[in-house]
Amino acid sequence: MSVDALVTGGTGFIGRWLLAALTSRGQRTIALVRDAERRQPELRAFVRSLGGNDDLLHIEEGDVLRPNLGLAGAGEPEVGDIYHLAARFEFGLTVPEARAANVDGTLNVLEWARKRRRLRRFVYLGGYRMTKPPAALKGLRFPLTPAARNMLYRDHGAYEASKYESYAAFRSFTEQHKLPWTVVHPSGVIGDSRNGRTTQVVGLGETVERLWQGRLPALVGSSKTFVPVVTVDHLAAVLASVPVRPETLETELTVLDQTTPELPKLIANLAKHLSVPVPKHLLPLSLVRPLPSAVTGLSREALGFLSEDRYDTISSDAHTAAAGLALPDLRESLTRWCDELVSTRFGAASGAERGKLRGGTFVVGDAQEAELLFLHGLPWNGDSFRPVAKRLELPSLRVDLPGLGRSAAALAGETGERWLLGVLEPRRRPLVLVGHSLGAVTAVRFALAHPERVSALVLIAPPFLLKPASILAQLTPFVAHVLEHSNVEELARRLLPNELTITQEVRETLESASYDLKRRGVACRTAQQLAKASAAASHSSLLHDAAKLRCPVHVIHGSLEPLTQAHPWDTSTIDGGGHAVHVSHPNEVAAIVRSTWSRLCSKGA
Repeated sequence: MSVDALVTGGTGFIGRWLLAALTSRGQRTIALVRDAERRQPELRAFVRSLGGNDDLLHIEEGDVLRPNLGLAGAGEPEVGDIYHLAARFEFGLTVPEARAANVDGTLNVLEWARKRRRLRRFVYLGGYRMTKPPAALKGLRFPLTPAARNMLYRDHGAYEASKYESYAAFRSFTEQHKLPWTVVHPSGVIGDSRNGRTTQVVGLGETVERLWQGRLPALVGSSKTFVPVVTVDHLAAVLASVPVRPETLETELTVLDQTTPELPKLIANLAKHLSVPVPKHLLPLSLVRPLPSAVTGLSREALGFLSEDRYDTISSDAHTAAAGLALPDLRESLTRWCDELVSTRFGAASGAERGKLRGGTFVVGDAQEAELLFLHGLPWNGDSFRPVAKRLELPSLRVDLPGLGRSAAALAGETGERWLLGVLEPRRRPLVLVGHSLGAVTAVRFALAHPERVSALVLIAPPFLLKPASILAQLTPFVAHVLEHSNVEELARRLLPNELTITQEVRETLESASYDLKRRGVACRTAQQLAKASAAASHSSLLHDAAKLRCPVHVIHGSLEPLTQAHPWDTSTIDGGGHAVHVSHPNEVAAIVRSTWSRLCSKGA
């Protein structure tokens, strides 16, 4: 078999985008993959989702840790270009683990490449820090002496040291065997510029997660610390274009966005988008480096990337200009990446539906197109309505209430009516509000304040029609502690009927709620809202005001939680349901919501 390219590390973050870039250019490409049969369907689907042509993708069983890459000799393909991306990007590795993956693996690929008769280019993925090595590492030659290797791994940690040694092995091998080569040195890689999509959080993503969780009181470095980034789609486009141009032969291209702000400003910009406080302190690297990782929360290897160094991108800039590649807008790319990280809970929920932060409110859907707006209750978030929304297949908007779920703490003081008005701007058409518990309260108050914006209400377990909650619900510190430390099983036991079978769909909803309740302050704000909503006086006042509603109202509740207050509205009782019937019985709730919406449509017609 003869193909245009072979990619190692094709299932990794950068590799996936590179496979899409190569195949979209019409190049027949092999991805060398361990456990290929099992992983093939998912990888093909991912490449297609990025705009690649998986008809041109061949997924072959192989392993860079094995001699001859684990490929059968008689069936070995002839390839034009080899992209060596396979590496272990991970802090805390042992020296044998790091050397096996990053040094021995590189040598195995080089040895295999040496036997390819049609080899046009061997493209090696390095790292931008390699272009500014410490003085002791300049001119590093392979193989290293035992003393040099011991010093290297002692001073730089297993990951970074193994990359330096791998690079030295690569340069030595290509020089000895006269292989045609190019090195691409990327900076930190963030998500796709078009939608923020990513599969990696290690590095700057971990810092953003601590920022988002409210656990980043200080930054390490100086006002000039420079941690540059580049989007994964731009990097993949550069990689795919390198062998096409003879001018890149035996050159090293440093790929990064020079407009990346210094680290304190970069984090401040991200904090503004996330609507979270900016870290107040800046700690010198010299002060933090001697401290144990258990104290700082940072690995010593990660500290090695905090530098004021700047990097030469002249060769890379010349290549991208000649190849017709332009850097995407960095501010927009960072914003989309942040939204992606929050949507997927920093990789913990990779299948999550994508949303975005608008003025600190996390929203899924388009306010202009939506026919329905879902408002969650406590201690849930907008994901609790995902099963219902999925069954309806109607344009909808799901939001996390102010200061709860993935919405910013800065919004916690907002009144429901004023906040929701901002969420819906600039929309003017009315829509159906579907609210659960506290969300039902917000829906009623909004409908009273802005009746022209609401065509109907569906109220699920509205607290003003139910028996007042236990006095325990008023013990805010106790409730906050219980919520913050509850796992999925405990939340299920407290919030759902005992007889309910916990399906994967229900588990994902519980996992989503549990994750958000561990974000600093969310459990406390949830407990405060619960105590406020449980007050009998507020029930009486709201029931009196709700009688003034002018739009159609439909009430849904579970048979395990009977209504205790009389009311004039249509009611549906779901057998076997408790307080969160939209989570436990999404089919039934979706059918009722659809019926309500259909009746409105028929009247409108």
